[in-house]
Amino acid sequence: MHLARLSFRARRHWLTGTALSLALSLGAHARAQTAPAQAPAPTDSAAAPDAAADSGVGDIIVTAQKRPETLQRTPIAVTAIGGDAIQQQQISTFRDLSGGRVPGLLAPKRSTAQTTQQYSIRGIGEIDTYPEPAVAVYVDDVYLARTVGSLYDTPDLERVEVLRGPQGTLYGRNSSAGAIRFITKDPTATPSLDASATLGSFKNVDLKARVNGAILADDALNGALTVIRHTRDGWQHSVPLDRDVNDTDLWVVRGKLKSQVAPGFTLTLAGDAMFDRATQSYYTPVNQPDGKPGTGNATDPDLTWSDTLPYNRTTTYGGSLTAKYEIDQHFTLKSVTAYRGLHGPIYYDNDGVTAIKGDSLALFWQHQITEELNLNGEFDRWNFVAGLYFFKENFHNHRLSQSAGSPLDNVGTVTHTNNWLNTTSWAVFGQANFKATDRLTFTVGGRWTTDRRRFHNIGQTGRGWGLHDPQDWNYDPDRFFVQYPTGASASATFSSFDVEAKPKSFARFTPKLGAQIDWTRDIFQYVSFSQGFKSGGYDLRSVSLVGSSTPYLPQLTTTYETGLKTRLFGGKATFNISAYYNDIKDFQVRATATAALGVVTNQLINAGKAASWGAEAELTVVPVDGLTLTGSAAWLRTKYRTFTATLPANVAGRKTLLGLDFPYSPEWQFGGSFNYRLPLALPGALRVGADVQYESSRYADIYNTPQLRVGAQTYVNGTINYTAADQSWSIGASVRNLFNLRRGQFGGYAPSNAGVYPLYYRAYNEPRTFNVTVSKSFH
Repeated sequence: MHLARLSFRARRHWLTGTALSLALSLGAHARAQTAPAQAPAPTDSAAAPDAAADSGVGDIIVTAQKRPETLQRTPIAVTAIGGDAIQQQQISTFRDLSGGRVPGLLAPKRSTAQTTQQYSIRGIGEIDTYPEPAVAVYVDDVYLARTVGSLYDTPDLERVEVLRGPQGTLYGRNSSAGAIRFITKDPTATPSLDASATLGSFKNVDLKARVNGAILADDALNGALTVIRHTRDGWQHSVPLDRDVNDTDLWVVRGKLKSQVAPGFTLTLAGDAMFDRATQSYYTPVNQPDGKPGTGNATDPDLTWSDTLPYNRTTTYGGSLTAKYEIDQHFTLKSVTAYRGLHGPIYYDNDGVTAIKGDSLALFWQHQITEELNLNGEFDRWNFVAGLYFFKENFHNHRLSQSAGSPLDNVGTVTHTNNWLNTTSWAVFGQANFKATDRLTFTVGGRWTTDRRRFHNIGQTGRGWGLHDPQDWNYDPDRFFVQYPTGASASATFSSFDVEAKPKSFARFTPKLGAQIDWTRDIFQYVSFSQGFKSGGYDLRSVSLVGSSTPYLPQLTTTYETGLKTRLFGGKATFNISAYYNDIKDFQVRATATAALGVVTNQLINAGKAASWGAEAELTVVPVDGLTLTGSAAWLRTKYRTFTATLPANVAGRKTLLGLDFPYSPEWQFGGSFNYRLPLALPGALRVGADVQYESSRYADIYNTPQLRVGAQTYVNGTINYTAADQSWSIGASVRNLFNLRRGQFGGYAPSNAGVYPLYYRAYNEPRTFNVTVSKSFH
């Protein structure tokens, strides 16, 4: 029987059976092997998961569980990518990791802005950039509360770790789907200057530099400063503006100071800022030219008829102070105090045509303060992590949106909201591992989280109103209804509200239980039960009185998982697999409706009970010296088990979500790569590489609208790099999207009542690009 047709209880039994079958199938083999070798004691500076050693697959050290340990002995599903691997494969943004490089991760290859990104892991995530995400993003253990500005680009990146499954017993902010950790290099006393320049398609210029060294002797104070300047012409042409759009204009500055204050006591001060001045995303009308249907013209992804002027000033910034004190050989105390913020106006033209059909101006200011205190304990037979966490965020959202809702152009609904969301959160968490025998370890953990939300929303709605370009009202939402006080006809209506919602608290205890067994020195298995809590709250996008005063409920994810991690063929290969089942209660989804369908709706709702289940596999092989092969696969199924909400009007005519797929949830993902050091008599190393990423079809909205279905997509990339014998310089060339595949990653559709022509647009991925990179290091 197909797994999708099994009951919830049967699927849970399937996962339990999978764990037992894995164990039983290896039991006889395990008894024939020697006892597992003890892993070498990890050092404080975890090694980056870079290219495998020529003689085999090297040990990868990660800190996914708040302590350095080998990837092959980490009892969670985690993928680690080191800085050298990122450079070797010319991974330019985190979007490049989706679709196969990290199984189970979905990061669409387009978003609303250059540095903004949505994430989904194992079918759980967001289709919107405003809510606090189900996939938590951390930079050096500092939580980023919003996905705006979350695409992190820096030459001092040591590694990226992607943790799949709920993360709450070890991390500051609870997350129900997983976590993405960016770990940057600490400054050292050894003076160095690393610089690189990339030139390529569309006049791409990407300049990066990092200076590092001692400021005071004897590690009393070391410092590092990183600067990035990245510009690129647009790859899409706006016909009415007669200019290229979807360009890049980015500054990034990051600095770190580290001091060995006393033996065992270090202080690390870090600060960063990112200035995104690229054009906002411009979209492609499916019907061309200018949205006109029936012309017989094929859709050209590189053309838009949007005449909106570029308007994006996204800025993110922050600082952190990390204090670490090794009390003795058993205990280590660590404190991470951080402040972060982001702000900016950005104007979205969500239609791709000259007429206004789905425009929106967003003015936002976000500030957060976090404090995380960890105590680590290490003993012969057990270890633990205990923590306290405080999070406070203020988010001010000032937005004006225009939605076409008439057979006439530039007539529809205008919504103006000005709201403030304040969140205060406290948490206590901990996890302990107990070694029952030399082979068997048990894990127990738990977390108590309390979130308190306060929300104030002031709104205005004009139905049957004229729609106007933003420069006509000077990009000032408060000015719109003053300048245009009446609608487009006598039937136009105007309403307003001012809601200060009742403060609401949400609290939950979430446990974790697990067991790990070393069947042999090369075969490791884990089983776990864990829960993740995504808090309830008030929706920043709400445009109604009822929506602003009614909180959505918390989402609780219960995960059953088993995994097997192996080293094969004398260390020349690693093969890791995992299987999981996610039981989701009060699933949070975003329901939207345009004025073309009647009442404008944009609301986070609780759909009811849902589930996702699947399996993932990762393979790394070093068959001969100098050659590394990798492969990955992910299988995913999703299901709404009950539906308890009411949907707004939608093009697909859905009254329920039962029988539909989750958005951003492809059933299959595959990835593969090779990297080969050519056996040439050269003073340095010449490497060639390629990778392929496949993703099966998926939907971009909760309604599974057929017109917004994203077709299967396969991307092929290639690199060639030469590194000098002393590794002081390198030069390389790369191609991304070799076969120039174009797929709309998301879009919008309204066949009627959205102006003279239908609303139908897609956001396409970037075209094929070529780049050449030169790097130089001075040590």
